[in-house]
Amino acid sequence: MFSISTPPLRASPLRFARSTSRSVKVNAFAPGDKVRVKSSVVVYHVPKSKGAATELQGMVGVVDSRADEHEGKKTSATMPCKVALPNPNGGKDFIAHVEEAELEAA
Repeated sequence: MFSISTPPLRASPLRFARSTSRSVKVNAFAPGDKVRVKSSVVVYHVPKSKGAATELQGMVGVVDSRADEHEGKKTSATMPCKVALPNPNGGKDFIAHVEEAELEAA
């Protein structure tokens, strides 16, 4: 058998320094921003639709709130944007949770 020797590890100040070039995820949309759904999103909770599928692609709405923050603390929401969209069946607007990647500024 043979053994491979490795040099001893030394603590380097550069190895443990925090990098300032890391990109920090910043919320792209804030409450009140006007947005358009750019990708195919199907929901089943639209009022007056009786559970039928409703396609949101192309609909324009307003960011109602953020689901990834609660009382100033970050949460692990998978669909962080709550968007108020007009009801295609008439009546009151409805809220849909969508990802930021599925939205664009309108």
